[in-house]
Amino acid sequence: MTDASQHFIVVSDGDLDEDGIPVAVLAKKSAFTPEEEATVTQHLRDYEDLRLLYSPFEPKPNAFSRLIQSNDPEAFTRTYEYNVTAVTDNKPFFFFTVKLARLLNVNSNSSAMDWEVNLGVAVLGMLLIISIVAVIAFLVLPLAVRDRTAHHNAGALLYFIAVGLGYILVEISLIQRFVLFLGHPTYALTVVVFLMLLSSGIGSLASRRWCADVHRLWLPLCAIIFVLVIYTGVLPLLLGRLVGAPFFAKLIISGIVLVPLGFVMGMPFPTGLRGLASARPDDNSIEWAWAMNAASSVLGSVLAIVVAIQFGLNATLACGAAAYFLALLLRRQFQPSQVRA
Repeated sequence: MTDASQHFIVVSDGDLDEDGIPVAVLAKKSAFTPEEEATVTQHLRDYEDLRLLYSPFEPKPNAFSRLIQSNDPEAFTRTYEYNVTAVTDNKPFFFFTVKLARLLNVNSNSSAMDWEVNLGVAVLGMLLIISIVAVIAFLVLPLAVRDRTAHHNAGALLYFIAVGLGYILVEISLIQRFVLFLGHPTYALTVVVFLMLLSSGIGSLASRRWCADVHRLWLPLCAIIFVLVIYTGVLPLLLGRLVGAPFFAKLIISGIVLVPLGFVMGMPFPTGLRGLASARPDDNSIEWAWAMNAASSVLGSVLAIVVAIQFGLNATLACGAAAYFLALLLRRQFQPSQVRA
C-alpha cells in the first residue's frame, strides 16, 4: 500500500479530553468510496456522542490525521510527544507511553500524562535515585571517611561491583526474555531464578578446583562474555522459534540455555574473594567486597528495568556483558603486586 490515507476512518466515543475514551478504527484493503463515507456521516448524525477524528474526505488537524497522512509510522513516532512505538519482544513494555525527555521535563503538562499506566515508571526512577543515595550514604561515604587508614584497593572493590552489576543485569534480562517463551511471568521468574541460582552455586563450588589459582580468573570471565554476546543475537531467534513447544520441552530448553551460563557466572565472585583474601589477609576488605557486591545488585535490579524500557532487553544483556568485561580488566587487582600493603 503506497498511500494509506484513503483506507482509514477513525471515530471516538466522545471528545478526547480525558483518558479511557474508546476509539474505533475502520480499515479497508481498498479505498473508502464516497457512498461509504456518506453512510459513516449519517451514522455520526444519528449518534451525537460520536466524534469523527479522521476521514479521507474530511481530515482533521489531529495526531490521527498526521499519522495516517504521513504514511510513515516510524517518522511519526519519533516526533510524537508520547511513546507509541510498536511493542516488540525486545521491548515488551506496552504500558510505557511517556518518553524519557518528557518525564524529566519539569515544565511539561503532567495532567496530560496517563499516570494510571506510567506511574510505575516514575516510581522506578525515584527508587533508583533513593537506592543510589542510600548506597552513597551507607557504603561509599563510610568507606571513604572512616577507613581512610585502611587503604582499600579501589580497583578490587570495583571488580566486585562489576560482578554484582553484571549478574543482576543478565538475570533480569533473561527473566523478561523468558516471560513470552514460558507463557507467564511467574513461570519465567521461578524457572530463571531457580536455574541461575542453582547452577551458580554449583559453579561457585567448582571454582575451588577449577579456578583455585586467581590467575585463571580470566577463563570464566571470558566464557561469560562470549556466551552473552552470542545470546544477544541468537537467543531471541531461538526462543521465538521454539515458543510453540510443549511446556515440559520448554523447561528442558530453559535448562540447556541457563544452566551452563549460570555455572560460569558463579565462579568470578568466590574466585575474586579468594584472591582478595590472599592479597590482603590482614584487613576487612572481604567485608567491603561483600557489601559492594550486594549494593551493586540492588542498584542493578532497578537499573536493568530502566535500561530495558528505554533501550530493550538486548541492550540490558549487552550491559551485563560490558560489566563482566570491566571485571575482566580489573582481575589483575588481586595480584599481590597490585595491592598496597
